Amino acid sequence: MGAIDMLVNEVGSQFGIPQEKAGSLLTALLGLIQQQSGGLSGFLDRFRQAGLSETVTSWLRGAPAAPISGESVQTALGPQAVNSIASRTGLSLSTATAALGFMVPKLVQSLAPGGTIPTRLPAEAMSYLTGATGVVTAGARHAVQAVQGSGLRRWLWPVLAIIAALLLYALWPRSKPEVAFNVDDQVRIASDKASAALAALKPGYAPQDLVSALNMEIINFQTGSAQIPDYSTAFLNKAAEVIKVAPAAMVIEVGGNTDNTGDAAANLALSQQRADAVRNYLVQQGVPAPQLTAKGYGDTHPIASNDTDEGRFRNRRIEFAAH
Repeated sequence: MGAIDMLVNEVGSQFGIPQEKAGSLLTALLGLIQQQSGGLSGFLDRFRQAGLSETVTSWLRGAPAAPISGESVQTALGPQAVNSIASRTGLSLSTATAALGFMVPKLVQSLAPGGTIPTRLPAEAMSYLTGATGVVTAGARHAVQAVQGSGLRRWLWPVLAIIAALLLYALWPRSKPEVAFNVDDQVRIASDKASAALAALKPGYAPQDLVSALNMEIINFQTGSAQIPDYSTAFLNKAAEVIKVAPAAMVIEVGGNTDNTGDAAANLALSQQRADAVRNYLVQQGVPAPQLTAKGYGDTHPIASNDTDEGRFRNRRIEFAAH
């Protein structure tokens, strides 16, 4: 599972909103970046102009991605844009603003690994704009138009935002059934997105594009097992075909990770076995062995809390990296 998918899950958990709405929020934000003049660079300039130059620099340097205030989000994107996003994602204005403040720093670090600002969005991000996840691209365009017009009649926007928030509060149902976490659904959705991202890679793709696509897949091993599940073989076959035409200098690390259940030493050994299993399978499909390494990290690199079933599921993963 890729970093952007993980961010959607984290936002959903942090703010108690369904994954669908968290995905819609991310799609709207990516739409702003995609259609912003200068792409991600132009998007970051909006935050610099809002007085957050040092904060933006800290994001690019890899400092902890602390949330920014709702006021900063409103200043950078404009009240009309934030209100438009809230309305189109079905979230209250306060929730959408807070979630955007939480999401922006983490998304920037995901899109600009090592502080290198890309000229185009990676495959994983594009899958949110071109696939079924989140709001439609037209909705993102409306948000962009709102940003571009945010300098006009600025005194109106706070009034309009309050009115919109009151209307949403009055019309929104008071209770909704919680969306249960379903492993099979998560695996199926991830596999579809990963396959689509691999197919979308064009000749001359960047290493990060390949890694982002590979990390969308969830290889969910059975407890205590290093046997690759049958459902993952079709994806790994596609992955092998793509890696085989990658530049010879590109080396892909297959990283194995576990949750913290059981003995740490046993988890480390199991994670290495799982990483070796995936590497060996790819080599069997024709990927040159020197292009692949395998390393087990045990339970030392969690990406979610180990206190819940969902968190442990997220942590039991294969994660690819380019070197």
